[in-house]
Amino acid sequence: MSGLSKPMVFDEGTIPVTGGMIHYVSGGEGEQTLVLLHKLGGWAAEWRWVMQILSTRMRIIALDLTGHGASKMEGHPPFIATQEELAAHVMSALDTLGEDRIAIAGSSIGGCVGAVCAAFWPERVTSLITVGSALAGGTEREVLKADAEKAIANGFFDANENPMPRDPSYMERIFAMSNPAHMEEMTLSRKAAGRWIQPCARGVGLYNYMSILSRIEAPVLMSYGAKGNYGRFAGDAIALMKDGRSEAIEGSSAFPHQDKPEETAVTMMSFLGV
Repeated sequence: MSGLSKPMVFDEGTIPVTGGMIHYVSGGEGEQTLVLLHKLGGWAAEWRWVMQILSTRMRIIALDLTGHGASKMEGHPPFIATQEELAAHVMSALDTLGEDRIAIAGSSIGGCVGAVCAAFWPERVTSLITVGSALAGGTEREVLKADAEKAIANGFFDANENPMPRDPSYMERIFAMSNPAHMEEMTLSRKAAGRWIQPCARGVGLYNYMSILSRIEAPVLMSYGAKGNYGRFAGDAIALMKDGRSEAIEGSSAFPHQDKPEETAVTMMSFLGV
């Protein structure tokens, strides 16, 4: 990474939470603590390039969300893993780490969970950055059930809702991805999340984010990759916020923290004032 003489070394561990444990990676120093949350079917490691840059300015904590990466839950996942549950696990883990006031940045579902944290813990979340997150209205449960059956019928998941490998052409078409290494990592991280992907996706689908955005006191930046499709969610969401703005990261897929880590890090640091 530019500006670094050698790679930063990070600590990692697990934290007990209700129903299992949450895995984290942390490092860096500074007055601010920034919590990084990954995309649906992702893992904390996808932030590693951005972490190397940001950790020169602040303390960084990257979490594996419920059922993802190295975070493990007891028993089988429910049909719907609610956003409230995922947010509570995040805040519980941060309690254990002794982090009282934090900024949150999240990709995809990570930004959605971050919005819930900011709305329900306004005294603790100082800033929120979403990176390609769809903050929209909720979907009926019956629609979610039909979509689950369709996903199995179309071969995206097996009968037990384990994710099937995605064709590169699909990832390029849906997410504007072009880097084979990032595609391979997505396959690996989705395999690690396994049967938790669909319940978490249904939690996003069920939740009406538009009903909570006015409760967020912290300043919000909705960033997104210019090549992806998530910029279309920014206008309606920001209109409901007290202090929100958006910014496109040029030349990037839906996952700029992987495609354009330096540009993403600079965007974050500018917003956070570090």
